[in-house]
Amino acid sequence: MLAAVAGVAAFMLVGSVQGARQTVTDAAARAWHSIFGDRPQAELGSRMIVVLSSPSLADRLEAASGKVNAAKQRQWVADIESEQELFLASLRDRGVTIEPEQVFTRTVNGFSATLDARAVAELDRNPSVIGVYPVRAVYAAEAQALRAPAVGAQAGASLPGFDGRGIKIALLDTGVDSGHAALASRLRRGFDVVGDDRKPLPESDPAGKGGVEAHGTRMAGLVAAVAPGARIVPIRVVGWQEGKDGSSVLVGRGDQLIAGLERAVDPNGDGAVTDGATVALVPLVEPFAAFTDSPESRAVEGATKLGTLVVAAAGNDGSSGVGFGSIGAPGGAPDALTVGAADTRARVAMATAWVRAGADTISAEPARVLGKTGPAEQLTADVVGLLGPSIANPSQATEAEAAGSSLGDFFDTRGVSRVAGRAALVPADGSSLEVKARNAKAAGAAALLVYGTALPAGALDADESTALPVLALSGATGAEAMDALRAGRPVTAVLAPAGTVANPGLDTVAGFSSGGLSFDGRVKPDVVAPGVGLGTVDPSPDGSGRYSTVSGSSAAAAVAAGAAALVAQARSSLSASELRAVLVGSAEPLGGVQPVTREGAGGLDPAAASTAELAVEPATVAFGRAGGADWSSAQTLTVKNLSSRPLEVGFGLVPDQPGPARVGFTVQPAHLSLGPGASSSVQLSVSGTAELGDGASGVVVVSARGARAARIPWAIAPRPGDLALVDSVSLSNWQFAPSKSAPVVLAFRAGRAVPGTGGEQIEPVGLLDLELWTPKGKRLGVIARLRDLLPGRYAFGLTGRGPDGRVLAPGTYVLRLRAQPVDAADGTPPSTADTVFRITDQ
Repeated sequence: MLAAVAGVAAFMLVGSVQGARQTVTDAAARAWHSIFGDRPQAELGSRMIVVLSSPSLADRLEAASGKVNAAKQRQWVADIESEQELFLASLRDRGVTIEPEQVFTRTVNGFSATLDARAVAELDRNPSVIGVYPVRAVYAAEAQALRAPAVGAQAGASLPGFDGRGIKIALLDTGVDSGHAALASRLRRGFDVVGDDRKPLPESDPAGKGGVEAHGTRMAGLVAAVAPGARIVPIRVVGWQEGKDGSSVLVGRGDQLIAGLERAVDPNGDGAVTDGATVALVPLVEPFAAFTDSPESRAVEGATKLGTLVVAAAGNDGSSGVGFGSIGAPGGAPDALTVGAADTRARVAMATAWVRAGADTISAEPARVLGKTGPAEQLTADVVGLLGPSIANPSQATEAEAAGSSLGDFFDTRGVSRVAGRAALVPADGSSLEVKARNAKAAGAAALLVYGTALPAGALDADESTALPVLALSGATGAEAMDALRAGRPVTAVLAPAGTVANPGLDTVAGFSSGGLSFDGRVKPDVVAPGVGLGTVDPSPDGSGRYSTVSGSSAAAAVAAGAAALVAQARSSLSASELRAVLVGSAEPLGGVQPVTREGAGGLDPAAASTAELAVEPATVAFGRAGGADWSSAQTLTVKNLSSRPLEVGFGLVPDQPGPARVGFTVQPAHLSLGPGASSSVQLSVSGTAELGDGASGVVVVSARGARAARIPWAIAPRPGDLALVDSVSLSNWQFAPSKSAPVVLAFRAGRAVPGTGGEQIEPVGLLDLELWTPKGKRLGVIARLRDLLPGRYAFGLTGRGPDGRVLAPGTYVLRLRAQPVDAADGTPPSTADTVFRITDQ
């Protein structure tokens, strides 16, 4: 048997991917990382999610065509719960005791629990189990916020005549400030999954460091601004939980997210989904985990079947081009409306900075105002670099430069501020820029000058504790100023009042916004929406009515959720999947040349969606990855006529890439004749050509005379060849006696990050079997099975027991690690790696 030495390797996973993200993302995304900062590491232990094969409520309702009353639904949920209890009792009879932490019955049938190695092995062998999956950390896909006066500013989503009235939107996030005047009348009773009660309010950091949950309140403010008539059901799935270092971190878990979706479809928790939300907003992300068979994806599918459209953030890890890479969960789910962030600000703030060393001018250049606060009047200040010893690092060399990541960097060894009344000069690298700004403000700085950053103007979102001028200088200017300070020369800066200029990034996808393919080859995001510098509300514990601005794909998802509510009100007869179809199909391409792997179908257009006459499903097509010169793929599209007139429907393929065709394209039948309300299907077939190269992408255009065409994104990436998905296998001791208390450590690397045209692309492992063999080639069985692994290093303990749980007889054995890619169904062979060990006598 295998016992996890460090639990399921979620922590190592996140650490590995996080460390690689500097090459996964492009330069703009790397700059934005200084806003979003490093993610806190959650203590997940050995929690797992178990998915059972028995049908969920969603499956049963689908089989019954939805024609089941509330009483029958409640009975079915009770039956599922009883079946789970019987299943757990049968495990106890075999000596395996499992205490479920979260129980799922409505969107998916399963539970989460802390599992030891024996329990995992027993579950994997059980025919009632589809799979056992890791619990991952869930994060808010947004930065911090700054006081601002206009709620919904730049949100840009409206539908004249509709305000979302009669539509319920579940918000899965941190707690929401129900006392804020802008929200009080728009909230309905929710649920706190983290605290297991009916009070989903924002809580303060239990460590007493002054932090208050704010993300949920900010997202609620955006939803309310776009759809003021809708009612918001707050469901708290992110809160203060224990981190890896024992501190309190603001984070959620994948099983809590699924529990939140269970509440979204059944807000009062009585087992009937007649009170389910029309839209469930999930402005959260499990970074890089775009697995389409995961419990989260299954729960999104179940929610869709139950009539709830799940709107999810794409993530804030930049684009990886046409390939696997940066989309997170649950945005990677095929049924989720996944939203990226666009910059829709017409104007941005600029200032002018004159920097001098003594009497010499270093530069006189325009300076981007990174925050929302620029110099109110001309400011002349001495410039100070964080050189030499400080409280944070008393032994720092005189010429060494601190990044400002610690408050102590801004104080000398006597505890006196080095920057009070001055302009602090810091490099762009290091920790979150928001942290640096907060530290500079706390130390009394008059301004913060950041050199070497590619962030656009207005990028920094920070609360009132960071409300000081933060300006961007060129890397050359900053380096020359630092050299002058090291040489003992006085450096001064004259900062002119900020003005505004036309935004050079107007109507482009924000550099931080995730994009690429989910792990079934499907384009994500589906659409983009405004997600930079949006006005919203902030939690106000003192009742002062604070306001903020926010940036991130979570903000874009909140705008999209509000827009979906408007369209749902206008077109109440649409199912959840049809609602997603018209929102994606009617999206408008942004200006400039931006591939679908960045913008999906384009910018959300609720007005166009409200009048769309064609609903095409799936709303994005997954052709998979090309595996050779003779590669081909086929997918089925179903087209429904939503209009009151007959339509003649045709199809076309529009590639993103100019030049010779990279793929061949056929559709059968070539045309459809659809009466009012009728639907029919066609088969799309594509094949690679000699021009496929590093991949292809574009849209399938579905059109009818007099109707707005529907645009269906697609992309095809080449599959890497001869890629070892498991290697670097080692044992701490190759011979040992069986022992539960002192296992031998097996270490290995699973998954890869490989070069791509848009940066490094992730190659995850769909299924990893640890097989036991004899030296003569006889397979004895599987002693552990792991699913949905992101690239990382893993460590497990060998206890000397075989696939049946019995102690192995003395002798030599071969342990074979067999790793299958996520698209193994396309014929890609598994990777294998072997190691030998010997069992000795007790």
